[in-house]
Amino acid sequence: MSSVPQTAPVVIIGAGCIGAAIAYHLGKRGVRDVVVLEKELFSGAGSTGKCAGGIRQQFSTPLNCTISQRSVHAYERFAEEMQTDPVFFQVGYLFLLSDPAMWERFQRQADMQRSLGIPTQTLTPEGASAIVPEVDMAGVLGATFCPTDGLGNPHEITQAYEARARALGARFLFGVPATGLVMDGTRVAAVRTAQGDIATPMVVNAAGPYAAEVAKWAGVDLPVLPYRRHCFTTKPMAFVHEKLPMIVDMKTGVYMHRESGGMLLGLADKDEPPGFDISTNWDFLEKVVEPAMERLPALAEAEIGHGWAGLYETTPDHNAVLGVPKRVQGLMLANGFSGHGFMQAPAVGELISEWIVDGKPSLDLHEMRLERFAEDAVVAEANVI
Repeated sequence: MSSVPQTAPVVIIGAGCIGAAIAYHLGKRGVRDVVVLEKELFSGAGSTGKCAGGIRQQFSTPLNCTISQRSVHAYERFAEEMQTDPVFFQVGYLFLLSDPAMWERFQRQADMQRSLGIPTQTLTPEGASAIVPEVDMAGVLGATFCPTDGLGNPHEITQAYEARARALGARFLFGVPATGLVMDGTRVAAVRTAQGDIATPMVVNAAGPYAAEVAKWAGVDLPVLPYRRHCFTTKPMAFVHEKLPMIVDMKTGVYMHRESGGMLLGLADKDEPPGFDISTNWDFLEKVVEPAMERLPALAEAEIGHGWAGLYETTPDHNAVLGVPKRVQGLMLANGFSGHGFMQAPAVGELISEWIVDGKPSLDLHEMRLERFAEDAVVAEANVI
C-alpha cells in the first residue's frame, strides 16, 4: 500500500477502464502526479473485469456512435501505441431483428451510422446466415452487421492504461478508497481517505456503480443505479472459430460471442431491482441458455464451464453523464455508461482530459450534461443489452 500524497493536480476515484484511460490521457497531455484511488487491490477489478468485452459503434444516437467510433479507432492502434499484444479483434457485431417496428428503426439507425462513416450493413436473414450459418433465423426479419465492431480484452487493456499512465507520472493507490470530499463552499477542495486528505483542484468521479455515492459527497444528485448482469461461458465447442461475431438477438436480449474456444452467453434479468449484489444466481442460467439455444441450436450440446455477475452503472436514459455539474466546481463526472463504458473508454479518457486541461472537450458533449434530467432534455439510447 503506497502512502497518500498531501496534494495532487487531479484525483481520480476509480481505477476501472474509464479511470485508467483518463489517467493515461492526462499524462499524455503533460499532467504529472495524477492520483488514482481504488478500493480494490488492482485496476479493473470491479465492473470492467466482469464485462463481456464487446466494442461496438451501432447505437441509436449519433453522439454515442461518434464516441464509440473514436474508441474503435483508438483500439485499432492500441497494441502499437501501448506496446501490448493484440487486444482488439474486429469480428463484428450482428444484431438480429424479429419485431417489425424495431427492424425499421435499426434500418434508419444504419443509415445514420453510415452517414458518420461507420460501415454498418443491413442484411436479409439469408445474408446474416452467410455470416453465421449456425444461427437459426426463424422469425428474423433482417439484421445489421458492422465489421469494424468486435471484442476486446478488458483486463489487458486496463492494465496497459495503468502501466502507461504510471510511466507518465500517475500514482495508483490500491486498497485506498476515497471516503469523502472536503468542500470549500461549492468547490471541491480535497478528497478524504483513511490515510489522510489529498488537496486537489479537480476530482474525477469514475466510481462506476458507486458513482452516486461519490457525487452525493459534493451535494450532487447523480441518477446512477447499479444493476446486476450475468455472463456464463461454455466449455470449448467444435463450431466456434476466431472470426465468429458477437451475436445479439434483440427479440430476447441474449448476446453471445466466442470465449476461450467456447461461447459466452449474457442476458439481463429485467425483473431484478437495482442493488450491489454480484453473486452468481445459478437459477438464472436456464433463462439465459433457453433463448440462446433457440437461436443457436448447437448450444444443446454445450457444457457450462463458468459463470459470474457484474454491475451496469445505469442512468434513466442509458446515456453517460459527462462534465462538471453547474452548481459544483472541481468535480468532473464520468459516469452512468449503462453497459458501454469499456467500449467507450479510449474516447472518454481523451475527452475528459481535454476538458480538464483545455477547459472544453473536442467533441460537443452537451447532450450528456447532468442537468438534462432536470431540464427534461433527455434523448434516450435505445440499443442497450
